[in-house]
Amino acid sequence: MVATTSLDSRLERNVLVLGISSMVATFGAYTWTYFLPLYFSKVFNASAPIIGLVYTAWLVMIGLGAAPAGALADKYGRKMIIVLAGLISSLGVFLLAFSHSFLLDAVAFPLTGLGTSFLSVQNVMIAESVEAKKRGSAFGKFLTLSYALRSFSPFIGGVLLSRSESYFFPLLFLFGGALAGISTIVRLFFARETLPKLRDETSLLLTDQKKSSSYFQSISKIFTNRILLTLILVYSLYNLLVDQGSYILPLYGQYQLNLNPETLGILFGVITAISGFAPLYFGRLSDKIGRLKTIALSWIGESSTIFIFVFAPRGDLIVALIGIAIWSTFGVMDAPAVNAWLADATDAKGRGLSMGSFYSASFLVAVPFFSVAGFLYAIDPKFPFYANSIIGVLALVLLIGLTRSKSDRETLVKN
Repeated sequence: MVATTSLDSRLERNVLVLGISSMVATFGAYTWTYFLPLYFSKVFNASAPIIGLVYTAWLVMIGLGAAPAGALADKYGRKMIIVLAGLISSLGVFLLAFSHSFLLDAVAFPLTGLGTSFLSVQNVMIAESVEAKKRGSAFGKFLTLSYALRSFSPFIGGVLLSRSESYFFPLLFLFGGALAGISTIVRLFFARETLPKLRDETSLLLTDQKKSSSYFQSISKIFTNRILLTLILVYSLYNLLVDQGSYILPLYGQYQLNLNPETLGILFGVITAISGFAPLYFGRLSDKIGRLKTIALSWIGESSTIFIFVFAPRGDLIVALIGIAIWSTFGVMDAPAVNAWLADATDAKGRGLSMGSFYSASFLVAVPFFSVAGFLYAIDPKFPFYANSIIGVLALVLLIGLTRSKSDRETLVKN
């Protein structure tokens, strides 16, 4: 009993270790992330549709990598894949720093997407480090730690870039790549593997390894999981066009709302601050009222409040800040709930693959529409936001429709 308690305490430490290491990495990354579309636009004269294609390639890499990363994590361990993710991300950012070619940048940025996809295994480790009833709160704490410090990053990046974009962009990339490397070292030495614990408790993985089942045979089992399939379907629809991290946002802010890099830095700082502190409460909320209700509140709020930002008067930073703050608050509300729900809906022996398949599917379905957002923007800058709101409402209706029976609703709300 004492040994089990000690092991559980060590595993719960993963929330702290992974949260702090992510805090370090995102602090560096978000000095340049939001400004990258403007970098492509100003330095290389790339149009919104062309930038959309680069971001589409980035999204493809996230989608293609998540499911295989989960499968590898089920076989070789969560920690190894997370460390590999950090190495890939660092390499991609350093390539951005030393590149003087749009073509090379168009390769380097998607490479960071591959690192992001492998890093999604962190969610599996977080889920397995705490009791099921505490998962929402655990994801809330993890997201708060991950995002808390990065709220200062966009403002720092905006101030520096307003002085000299051509000089400071390589330095920001170097800074981001170095911090990504440091965070990888922290995970390597201080994170505790959860896979051996699952083997000891269930013996499922050891038994399964004796059976020579292929990757595709394993992934076919996902189609028998009603809740997982429901989440994949509705999130694939929900994620189609624009969110608070979309490349459309900085383009709209600068060219339509007439915000300069410094004021954009403040705007993005508000987004990241809310992303850091709001999940702590919303994680607890999802444990208390259920995953389904939390997601519904998030989507209703996000689809309706997006227009406060969209219709902000040109040059009016206050209205834009209020709009982005409210929109972002609803936007991050569902993150702890959906990750906890995914963990609740999967069993131990295939959790990495199941959760990775969700991330892959929800991103890959959105791939063509990510480019569509750029073309819609070229026609009318407000069109992507209109489409985003409509799609959000449709996704919510679909989620409710797929859980029509009383037994399903009780199960989903309870989970």
